[in-house]
Amino acid sequence: MPFFQEEGHLSRQRVLELVNRAAAAARENICRSPKRVLLLPPDITRAHSGAGWITEEFYRIFSQEAQVEVIPTLGQHVPHTPEQNRWMFGTIPLEHIHVHDWRDGVTKVGTISADFVKEKSGGKADWELPIMLNSKLMEEKWDLIINVGHIVPHEVLGFANHNKNYFIGLAGKETICASHMMAACCGIENNLGRLITPLRACYNKAEQDFLAHLPDMYFQVVMAYDSAGQLGHTGVYVGNDLETYLAGARASMLKKIIFYDIIKQFIILIISTITY
Repeated sequence: MPFFQEEGHLSRQRVLELVNRAAAAARENICRSPKRVLLLPPDITRAHSGAGWITEEFYRIFSQEAQVEVIPTLGQHVPHTPEQNRWMFGTIPLEHIHVHDWRDGVTKVGTISADFVKEKSGGKADWELPIMLNSKLMEEKWDLIINVGHIVPHEVLGFANHNKNYFIGLAGKETICASHMMAACCGIENNLGRLITPLRACYNKAEQDFLAHLPDMYFQVVMAYDSAGQLGHTGVYVGNDLETYLAGARASMLKKIIFYDIIKQFIILIISTITY
């Protein structure tokens, strides 16, 4: 369910206050006294969203009572260097930041059937989606898992974040490749800026079928430029369900996507045929 959301021009201090509120909501709704906490932020390509210092604040809060580990959701991106981790995540000890190995560090948890893929893609794709996820995520016991991220239009899933953290950010090669091929076949015009794309429909089913047991939640931010050209936070959306994503995605749609009336322009080319 959605735990809470706040919209408006949010300062860094206010976002940090909302991180503390989210931590309290996690204790109330998921685990009162967590002993093992997993933080799943985006990688450095989303650092401008504040995901690094947001994750650092979650670490500060929970490390006082729990073992806290961090896995940046790299997908197939290049792993961070130690210097990049220090720059993005501040005071979090490097030994608590782990690299996602999309080749050899994943476990198969299930499959989305070819029939379901075909149905959701309107017949454009007809292969199954193997769901292979980070082994540390799936095989170790966690009392609390917090996904941190930035909801922004995305050419594969409509909008980034939410369960993209799992099924791309912490996925294996087979999952990532089959997913991207499905999205490509569906066409960018059916993906970019759509709330529920064919691929996200598959991921929603995978989350329901294979991850429902995880004690997880989402802390999602939306950003926009103000009249002075400064990028800032305009929304925070916290919860553990699809509606939490949809609330943030709808807000991102309003901030990030401009719809134009289609004006059709016709150019008439008159070709004179000269007969010699």
